[in-house]
Amino acid sequence: MKNIRNDATSNYCSFKTCKEEKNKKQGSITLTKLKPSNLLEKKFNIHVDQKESFRKYINELCKWNSHTNLVGKSTLIDPYNSHILDCLQITKFIKNKKKSIIDLGTGAGLPGVVLAIVNYSNVFLIDSNIKKIKFLKHIAKELNLSFKIFYSRIEDFKNLKFDYIVSRALSGLDKLLFYSIKLSHNETKMIFLKGEKILSEIETAEKLWKFDYTLRDSISDTRGKIILLENLRKND
Repeated sequence: MKNIRNDATSNYCSFKTCKEEKNKKQGSITLTKLKPSNLLEKKFNIHVDQKESFRKYINELCKWNSHTNLVGKSTLIDPYNSHILDCLQITKFIKNKKKSIIDLGTGAGLPGVVLAIVNYSNVFLIDSNIKKIKFLKHIAKELNLSFKIFYSRIEDFKNLKFDYIVSRALSGLDKLLFYSIKLSHNETKMIFLKGEKILSEIETAEKLWKFDYTLRDSISDTRGKIILLENLRKND
């Protein structure tokens, strides 16, 4: 396992956020200025400097995604809703910003980077894709964020326990719980951003695990669900 920690600082620069528009003849990418959705402004108390960080993050995500597969290209048409608003929902369930949080299979840093931008101070990101790790290191420097990055497979990551375990679009619930059990203490809570098949996933997971859960509707996707879990233990 490789542990890569980033606490670098850098200066902000001016930029535009973007959406991808492929030129049919040349296959080029056009950057178009986008603004945060009204829903994001109303639901979350985002400071001016945090808005700037989100714009810069999206801009870098668009640039890197042109040569590195970080997120689905269609999600960059409306990145504030697809990524930022979606991930910010987690903040409604973690009131103490000093609690330890691990983002499983973080990919482009979603939701981990989003949480770090809004001042969660003990965020850990884990991924086994070196290209995504390089992007996360770049973002940490560009945005002056101090989240911790672990270059490792989740199943090989051991010896640390976390207050919260979060994940987005990684795997089925049964596998997420398999990953989570080794990273949990008695009070650990799990928050997973899931899709419309969550009830089926719960049914499958309950064959192997016992847990208490609550479902909440997503505000970024009418088909999405947020599942909140605690008291995870193996089935007898």
